[in-house]
Amino acid sequence: MDTPHKADPAIYPKLRERVLRSGFPSVANYPIQTVLMDSNLTNGTSSVLAGVDGSASIYLSSGGGFIGGGQKYPAIREAALHAIQLATSLESHFQKTETIDLPARGDIFFYLTTSTGVRRAIATEAKLSTGEDPLTALGGAMQKIVTLYRLARVRTTPN
Repeated sequence: MDTPHKADPAIYPKLRERVLRSGFPSVANYPIQTVLMDSNLTNGTSSVLAGVDGSASIYLSSGGGFIGGGQKYPAIREAALHAIQLATSLESHFQKTETIDLPARGDIFFYLTTSTGVRRAIATEAKLSTGEDPLTALGGAMQKIVTLYRLARVRTTPN
């Protein structure tokens, strides 16, 4: 019998930093290469990634997560591409940043990797949930990636 893989929390900051510091070299000519949304969970942090190539991942500070959905499921790929498109239209709300901190409780951080560096916008959960924040649509697009991963997992889990 196979032993289940134990999640390693040490991998989370490495994955996050790799995405934000290295970007996606194969798509360097695109203005926005990735969107990363960081938010707090009950006992940790999640980072949802959308890439200009249709890739989509969810990284959890517990060390768990999901990768490869954009390649395997067309709906996840389309959701990632939609998030990139929205981020492109909202880029004026982002400021250049050298830091890649995690948000305080109640805040949501959105990062963009661009051809000129990393940009960040900060929203509050409260304003996103009421639709008052200009980043509400982007937050919804990133949450759709999470929802589609959950649905894909339900469909592939044996009864």
